[in-house]
Amino acid sequence: MNARSLTPLALVTAISLGAAGTAGTAAAEDLAIAIHTDPSHAMFKIGERLKDTIESESDGELTVTLLGTEVGGERDHLEGASYGEYAIALGGSMPMTLYAPEFAAADLPFVYDSSDQARKIYEGEIGEALNQSLIAKGNMRLVGLSARNPRNLTSKTPVKTPEDVSEVRMRVPEIAPWVAVWGEIGALPSPIAWPEVYTSLQTGVIDMQENPVDNIYAGKLFEVQDYVSRTEHVYSFFHWLMNEDVYQELSDEHRDIVLSAIDDATTWGDQLVSDGQAELFEKLKEEGMEVVEPDVAAFRQAARPAVEEIAQDYDPAVRDYVLSLIQ
Repeated sequence: MNARSLTPLALVTAISLGAAGTAGTAAAEDLAIAIHTDPSHAMFKIGERLKDTIESESDGELTVTLLGTEVGGERDHLEGASYGEYAIALGGSMPMTLYAPEFAAADLPFVYDSSDQARKIYEGEIGEALNQSLIAKGNMRLVGLSARNPRNLTSKTPVKTPEDVSEVRMRVPEIAPWVAVWGEIGALPSPIAWPEVYTSLQTGVIDMQENPVDNIYAGKLFEVQDYVSRTEHVYSFFHWLMNEDVYQELSDEHRDIVLSAIDDATTWGDQLVSDGQAELFEKLKEEGMEVVEPDVAAFRQAARPAVEEIAQDYDPAVRDYVLSLIQ
């Protein structure tokens, strides 16, 4: 796809990286991009592809510096981008929760059937309003989305219906809507930090947990869980955010370069993530886990009262879209 044919959101996405160099020297403008994932993670690989493409296409007029956890975690990176310390920062769900909570519906459990459905929250008039909130509250502009693997449930016994999680202690991240939804379904949700999940499962503090398949494999949860149920209950994204002051200083020439680089990198990255999911499921099977196909419709029906209540706090357009999907 030619960069000029991108959606408004994708155009803004591409513009982001080129602007970051304005604080550099006359000889080479530098973009500092903070990525809180491990260098082996798909998001860091996207960053590396961006770096290579931008530098080569600009003949060195733009350079890219990739920064990782050596300069802090996700929140540190977001705050740094807000203040202009970094041109761009990668965020998970945190930037939406902090700077645009009335639009933070893309990762609401048991609402969407695909990443494409969830992505609509970021497009059109809703996407424009969302970006204005990010700019007003965080001095950052959403400049790109990268799809994540959907979240699935792991357990010691097969989970096929909501009854199978009833009164069962389940680890979920400390995200209030997620806790509310799983509680509505009948589980006993326990917010536990990710580094403690393996030990908590091993010692019986919790019996189940939910995560994308890449986290399940990387965390070696196959050693303490026997089943992975493909609930695919959350389709979420990584958010690429850019300091608004840097964005406004983007030159036309660098804009064209960066538009093509973003289009290439995000498309490539989404395919990388999608292909990796199938491979990881096979690896989990090889490690002894059994893959279960649950009754997702029954879970969605059980979650509906909580989703309806949570949706009332969203921007009206977001609320109406969410409710249209669960009727």
